Formats: sequence, structure tokens, C-alpha cells
Amino acid sequence: MVDYKANTEKIMAKWWQSPLGHSVLAQEQTVIQSLTTHFHGYYQLQIGIKQSLLPSLSRPCIQKVMALSADVQGDSISLPFKCHSIDSLLLGHVLEFSTEPHQVLREAERILVADGTVILCCFNPWSFWGLRRLLSWQDTPPWKGTFFSQTRIKDWLALLNFEVISSKHCLYRPAIQNPKWFDRLNIIERWGKRLWPVFSGVTILVAQKRTIPLTPVTMLWRAKQLFPGQLAQRPVSRGNMRTPYTPRSKVKS
Repeated sequence: MVDYKANTEKIMAKWWQSPLGHSVLAQEQTVIQSLTTHFHGYYQLQIGIKQSLLPSLSRPCIQKVMALSADVQGDSISLPFKCHSIDSLLLGHVLEFSTEPHQVLREAERILVADGTVILCCFNPWSFWGLRRLLSWQDTPPWKGTFFSQTRIKDWLALLNFEVISSKHCLYRPAIQNPKWFDRLNIIERWGKRLWPVFSGVTILVAQKRTIPLTPVTMLWRAKQLFPGQLAQRPVSRGNMRTPYTPRSKVKS
């Protein structure tokens, strides 16, 4: 498993350096730059891609990248960080190339602070890129990965008490290796955003960790809510119940 992980990281690191990989990162970075309001807190971490996609912020913060030959070395299914230590987490195509995507999200939930934010960049199976994966040899990058639908990822996040607060879409052009032909199809990007946004090649989800209190809050029941009027002031018993007055009928002489 270690060899598979290391080989996958090396292959994907090389693919991100290709013209097609550069085009994907450029579009993703443009979208992420528009999400600066969701990158809150002091400690921000990116996992999966060596090139930093984290937005430039005016306030002071620490931004680190965990990837091959990056700032931090580690495994996404066992992150080398303390619990509740990261404010914002960016997962750059980590789920698609992980042997345990559920565990990746569990680790994300563990290291995030209360109300922390996770941003996920994922390839969309219902797109030209998903179709290219089905028609290609799935032993080459990035087609060797598993493309998960947006609905499935949202279900996984909901089980871990994450609430999806925003979703963005980009990359509507087919996955063409030739840079010249890829640039000529730029018009598809404008039409795709207007006509078929759900069929984008990349989906970017923003989810916030919700903290649920473990101590149940008991409701104080009041007698006035159950019994109206004077019955709520004293208990009803045979001793304090009065027999209704019945007037005697007049006796005829």
C-alpha cells in the first residue's frame, strides 16, 4: 500500500506539471481565490498538490502544503497534526487517488477546529472528463483515480457533521492534451457556466464542521403549560373538590 501511494503521488506530481495539468490548476486557483471569505483562522493547510492554491490574504496567517517534496510530508489517512489544530483545510484531488477516501474525511474532521472549513477539489464523473476516464486506459493519470459524484461526497460529509455551504464548478472543456486545441475550445467554458454547470470537469465544495453538544438540554415542564387557571396552583384531590350547590325545590303546602 505504501508503494502504491508513493507511485501515485509521483505520477500525479508529474501530470500536474503537464500543460493539461497546469490548465486545471489555473482554473481551480481562480475559483479558490474567490472563496477567500471561507479561509478563516490562523492555520491553513493544503493537501494533495505541491503547487499552492491557497488564496493570498491580507491578514496574518500560516499556510502550509502537505505533498510530495512540499512543506510537510505525511499520509492523508493518518495526518501528522493534533486534533482541532487546523482552521481551514484544502483537499486538492485527494479523495480520487486515496485507497480510503472515507478515512481521509475522518482525519479532516479530526484536525479541524469547531466550525472549521474544508474545501474539496474533485473531478466530476458526469462530465467530459468522466467520459474520458471511461474510454481511457485507467492505469494512467489522472484516469487511474476514482471519480466520485457530488451527491456521494455530500453524503459522506453529512455523516461527519459537515454542512456544505457553497459549491463551485469549472473546467467544461474536454481533456485534450494538445495545448493549442485546448485553448481553441475556450468558448465552451463560457457556455458551460450558463447552460450546464453541473457537468463541469471539476467540482469545488466548501463544507463547514458543525459541533453538536453532547449534553442533552432538558426541558423544564411547568404546570401552567399543562393545566389552565386555578388547577395549576394546587393539586386536585377529593378534599378540595366542592360539591356544586343545588337549590332546593319549594315544598307545596
